[in-house]
This record gives sequence, C-alpha cells and structure tokens, in this order.
Amino acid sequence: KKSKMHQCTVCFKLFPRPSGLATHMNSHSGAKPFKCPIPTCTKSFAVRSNAKRHLRTHGIFPSAEHGSTSPSQFTVGFDTPLVSEVHEAGKLPSKLRWVPPSLASRS
Repeated sequence: KKSKMHQCTVCFKLFPRPSGLATHMNSHSGAKPFKCPIPTCTKSFAVRSNAKRHLRTHGIFPSAEHGSTSPSQFTVGFDTPLVSEVHEAGKLPSKLRWVPPSLASRS
C-alpha cells in the first residue's frame, strides 16, 4: 500500500504525516505556539517535544505514559498558528507575526 506524502509548499520537503508538515510549517511562519505553562516563564517553542523538554529546567518531568489516569498539573498547550503570509523559500519575510486564534477576528 502506497502512503501519501505531504509536501511543504514553501521548501518542498516531504512528510509522511500531516502533523509533521504542520509542525514543520512553524519553521516558515516563525510561529511558536507551544508555550511554557509556568506563569513566570515567557518561553515558547515551535515544537511540542522541545517545550516538554524545557519543563525539566523547572524541575517538572512530564509523564510519557498515555494511559495515565490523572492529568498532569503542567501540560504544554497548543494554539493552531494563523499564518497570514508565507515567504518565498530562501528569503526572509519582511515581518512575522503570530496571532492566537482568539485574537485573529479582532480588528
């Protein structure tokens, strides 16, 4: 069975899963939707696993178990990035701005 590859429209890199392509698009848009849940920390990341690894710097070790019955006190959330402009491959965009969906409809 042939699997469908998902191609980046900017750099043409191929991904076996749409989620991999979605994460990759953060590198083109500059979006960092994975925010550290610690109120005093302002760090955010383009990749969820990097945000989870960052939690260790706060002494928090998120469980890798999916079958856990109690949710972790600290979770790394995700807001779907809104990409308003995609620049040409190899060229830097004039201005990058990530807007959370909750603010995207405001003028």
